[in-house]
Amino acid sequence: MYNQVFANTTNNVENIVTTVTVKHFYTKSIDTSGWLKVKLDPSNKFAFLCDYTKVIIQKVENDRTYFLIKEGRYANNIASLSNKNAIKCLIDCSRGTGATLTVTNLKRKKEISIIRKQELNQLFADLSFNGNKARITIDSDVDYVETNPLSPYYRQILHSKPLPNGTYNILAPFTAGDKESTDYYRADPNGYKALAYDTVWFPIEYAPTYNSNFVHVGNLSEGCITCYEIQKWNDLYQYLISNRSDSDGKYVGKLIIG
Repeated sequence: MYNQVFANTTNNVENIVTTVTVKHFYTKSIDTSGWLKVKLDPSNKFAFLCDYTKVIIQKVENDRTYFLIKEGRYANNIASLSNKNAIKCLIDCSRGTGATLTVTNLKRKKEISIIRKQELNQLFADLSFNGNKARITIDSDVDYVETNPLSPYYRQILHSKPLPNGTYNILAPFTAGDKESTDYYRADPNGYKALAYDTVWFPIEYAPTYNSNFVHVGNLSEGCITCYEIQKWNDLYQYLISNRSDSDGKYVGKLIIG
């Protein structure tokens, strides 16, 4: 299946160092969820990796392909896929060196979403990315319950506010978002049937909110960069997920507001 050997080797000749080239592969979800389900070794517990996570093939044994996860929350763990799925989901490709999102033309306006069917006091803006543009909201002026357990305000009711003008790092996805928060953007009669990857949320690095702001799809923003123009999300997702701006794969790029 794979025409290279990836096992570690040693050299028994004293004072001679041998350089071994290690080839990286990248994960690709088998569906349009954006998450690849793998089995961790030796625990046999399941884990989910976002697309374009870097891995190194270790061995093919008993109809399974074993690989070392190089980045993300499961970095340095060995995982496996069936050989059939490994051929489809461990791909030989390259990633971009960093995405750039630019937010401009901020304007507050009350509007009723045709999908959420509620009037919200939206702070709309234009999001430019990879030669494209999408309408976004960066604040919906709403109360919400803080769901980030890292925040000292966990489970408290807060009021939304937009991120200040500035430049921010965008992190690679860590865990899947709540499907119930986005599925109706596809299922609703006024929704976008081709919407995909809607549970993939990209955290924005911002210490005052303990990274509780995200780039995601939807019509409601609790201070997130929310892709209000649902039809543009698939392209925005593909641009972000296919980029990493650092050697550790921690960041997909940067966000510039103002």
